[in-house]
Amino acid sequence: MNKPVIESSALSESLTQPLPWRRWLVAFFCYNGTMRLLFTSAIWMIYLASHGYSPFMIGLLEMTFHLAKFVAEVPTGIFADLLGRRKSLIVYCLLGAIETLFFLMPTLPFLFISFALSGISYAFLGGANEAVLWTLTGYAAPGDVQQQSARYSRLLSMTLMLSVVSEMTGTTLGGYLGNMMQTLPFICRTIVCLLAIIPLLLLPKSATEPQQATVHERPHPLLHLKEGVRVVWHSPRLLGLILISGLVESCGTTIYFFVQLQFHNLGFALSSIGIIMAISSLSQCAFTALAPYLMRRLAVRLLIPTCVLCQLGGILLMIAPNAIVSLFGFLVLLQASSAILYPTISTRLNEDSPEAQRAMVLSFETGMFSLAMIVLFPLFGLGLTNSSYSAVYSWTAAALLGGSIASYLLVRIRTAVLVRRSSHSD
Repeated sequence: MNKPVIESSALSESLTQPLPWRRWLVAFFCYNGTMRLLFTSAIWMIYLASHGYSPFMIGLLEMTFHLAKFVAEVPTGIFADLLGRRKSLIVYCLLGAIETLFFLMPTLPFLFISFALSGISYAFLGGANEAVLWTLTGYAAPGDVQQQSARYSRLLSMTLMLSVVSEMTGTTLGGYLGNMMQTLPFICRTIVCLLAIIPLLLLPKSATEPQQATVHERPHPLLHLKEGVRVVWHSPRLLGLILISGLVESCGTTIYFFVQLQFHNLGFALSSIGIIMAISSLSQCAFTALAPYLMRRLAVRLLIPTCVLCQLGGILLMIAPNAIVSLFGFLVLLQASSAILYPTISTRLNEDSPEAQRAMVLSFETGMFSLAMIVLFPLFGLGLTNSSYSAVYSWTAAALLGGSIASYLLVRIRTAVLVRRSSHSD
């Protein structure tokens, strides 16, 4: 497979005149930092529980989010590739503001609408966000794919660290805002979603709409989808990265949300829960900073299994009755696995993805995450309704181990099939 480079028009432009790519990166960072002010992150489940919703019902609502996101992933990935990645991110911000407002009316119909709109909004985020960063990174190292990959891994880590700091800030403030007025975090979240659109307007068209810069023809969504599926199916490496990313991210995200209820049941106040979740974000930030160094020192085939084992160990420690041991599993091992795995997989996916289908291939990764969450989140809620946290964590660990082994075997089988076909064709 040919390694992707930035488009010829953008490359020739960068060679003839200096481009303010650093200014564009600052605008990109401002947009990401603003959108990650998640004032509702640490309290939304407690907010729903206070209105009489059981863990199982909350699981069904979250399943609605991931079901809507999964259905919208591929269409929004095609939208980003063919109609513009900045347009996709602006829609993400607008829908994010609208869906948050529905939380102010916590009846089931409005909540289902809110979760569905939220899922669709995150689908518009999908692969568009990282595709834009990859293109912006290409301006800093035009024509040098290897240098582009190294620079991308560092800039992605910087983006993630900024996002974590913003999330930590928003999470902490959200707990205090919730103590002042229960709906105040949701109102503040709506405002910042709208403010995040401003820096997006500063990004250049050439970086956010690569298809429109060089191709003046009618879009063909179905052909675009077919080509994206072909790219992934004929690349065992891409297939394996997508599968393992969806599995690990879904386990980590599910535990991240339900652990809020666990702390609340243990008697922690909203402000204390906000601080605990902020510490988890700080831990994730530290490991995200470490990720580029580990990616330079360790091979991917070693680094990814290590992250999976790290998450597995974190889940097992959370089963322990000792609060300190449990917190260590959550705050250190669980955060380290996702913080290191995410930039590792994102960099490799961008390296191997064709520019024309980049956002859609990346949306396959987030779509796999949504598919796993559709199954895992309601099962987790049902398990907590009828069993203990230790039992549910044990089932989650077993699912993570079994899914990892199944993904490895599928990649090995696809590799063997492609090698056999290649030898026959020769």
